[in-house]
Amino acid sequence: MSELERLAASKAREAVLLDRSGSKSEAIRRYREAIGMLRKLIELTESPINREVYRERIEAYERRIMELQEGRADQEPGSDGPSQPPKAPVQDFRPPVKWDDVVDLEEAKRAIKESIVYPARRPDLFPLGWHNGILLFGPPGCGKTLLVAATANEIDAKLYVVDSASLMSKWLGESEKNLQRVFSSARSEAARGRTVIVFIDEVDWITSYRAVEVGGEARVRAQLLSEMDGILSKFNKSFLFLMAATNRPWSLDEPFVRRFQKRIYIPPPDRQVRLMTLRHYTKRLRLAANVDLETLADRLEGYSPADIYSICLDAQTTALRRVFEEGVEEVPEITQEDFLEAVKKRRPSISAETLRRYEEWNRAYGAV
Repeated sequence: MSELERLAASKAREAVLLDRSGSKSEAIRRYREAIGMLRKLIELTESPINREVYRERIEAYERRIMELQEGRADQEPGSDGPSQPPKAPVQDFRPPVKWDDVVDLEEAKRAIKESIVYPARRPDLFPLGWHNGILLFGPPGCGKTLLVAATANEIDAKLYVVDSASLMSKWLGESEKNLQRVFSSARSEAARGRTVIVFIDEVDWITSYRAVEVGGEARVRAQLLSEMDGILSKFNKSFLFLMAATNRPWSLDEPFVRRFQKRIYIPPPDRQVRLMTLRHYTKRLRLAANVDLETLADRLEGYSPADIYSICLDAQTTALRRVFEEGVEEVPEITQEDFLEAVKKRRPSISAETLRRYEEWNRAYGAV
């Protein structure tokens, strides 16, 4: 498969060169050869990301063939390809989240402060360096991304949010270069004295072990290992930190797991935390006298904080319906019945079996 991918990339490059030189018929033939190889790769790969990449390339080559056949060859072929390197797939965006916006998770907050916040403020107190790599794992919707944003805001760090799926370039062979661009840019920022956090969400897309994988996946994994070794080396005093999150820690390959010095479990909320979360999200709502948050907290076992937020949002919407459909003039109170209706329509997202798997993985690999 790796060889087939290399040949497909070679045929595509030949097609673009022939296209630019005006050899239309030869360019069309090479494009078609590349398309045939890409279709074979779609059949062989198990990666949904790579399938989408291959399909996009097939569509692009087929469009170019049609343009050449119809005499519309004025557009520069391959203008979005390697001859004009794409920008690193990074969003430099920091949501306005503070520690207080993250309900509970005190153990995770403490570990992150000790690893990132305190060294950024007083590096002189850490002669042995500090932990530069943190993996957050746990069920979706439990606060992993919020923790990263709050950390960046706490120390005014530049936050690079990497979309794992976007690392897989439309152009074969560019995926690992995309990853290299991300870390090169981050290192340049850190070298100028700025604290930088590279955050890879859904890192399992890159680091999961697969019995069958194409060359692009293998090269991206190797590139990430190389970048991690550069950041996470012993006695490193760089202000470049790598944070990653996953909902499927058991699918991570062992070499990646061991390279994260901190592996922090972000668990679903217990009864007390569910109550704290309800109070947090309802403090700006107009609640009726019959609303019993204690009872609601009991009913919400298995619900993530994101689920609880959605339930509060649904209850608000149900109450506001009375304004628009019943002509109520003043802002209506949200009742216990509004909350119960919302709970009835939204099932918990965390099963007991999934929770057991998280706890087992935490016992085996957790490092706080």
